[in-house]
Amino acid sequence: MLEILALTLKKTISLLVLVGPVSMIPIFIAATEGLDLTGKLRFARTLGLSVTIALLIATFLGMPILGLLGVSLGAMQVGGGIIVLLLAIAMVLGKESNFKGSPSVTGENEVRTASIVPLAVPLLAGPAAFSYVMGNGAWHSSIDLIHVIVPILIVGFSCWLTFHIASKAEKKIRQATLDVIERIGGFILAAIAIEMMASGLRGLFPMLTSV
Repeated sequence: MLEILALTLKKTISLLVLVGPVSMIPIFIAATEGLDLTGKLRFARTLGLSVTIALLIATFLGMPILGLLGVSLGAMQVGGGIIVLLLAIAMVLGKESNFKGSPSVTGENEVRTASIVPLAVPLLAGPAAFSYVMGNGAWHSSIDLIHVIVPILIVGFSCWLTFHIASKAEKKIRQATLDVIERIGGFILAAIAIEMMASGLRGLFPMLTSV
């Protein structure tokens, strides 16, 4: 049971860094400009629910679809690891918005279009997060569902909580604070990406396990 709990914690941290709700706070604030507090809180709740549903769909339907296309789990882990590593580098360099394709929030038109799409998908639940849950969603017994489902539920709740707090403390959040959090998350994410690619390579080339 301790092994399941440790794996659940590891997956939760990894997925939380990949989704990165804190880094999306500036876009959330811009997207909700003009809404009253009730509207912002409702939108925060909708985002959390949308991220949860999107990740659950990717977890349970993503690999079967890839299986029909002849894509292996190892290949998915390597490909996903590369995407995650690129995102980590972008976070360290402060270019995460460009990597994720975040819409500009300087103009009124862009602010108005930043809603569930693209804010929930693909900015929060994007290629990196999808790749991770699809590459780490294998389960063989009912107890395995704990480390498959619980991290997604926690991350979805974290998205809601992050934007809920941001709605109430919008004027007190400093961009410098967000930048520091993003850089630290980038370093952690880089290590996760390397481990993810290593697992995928061992799956594709079993002889590497004996090296």
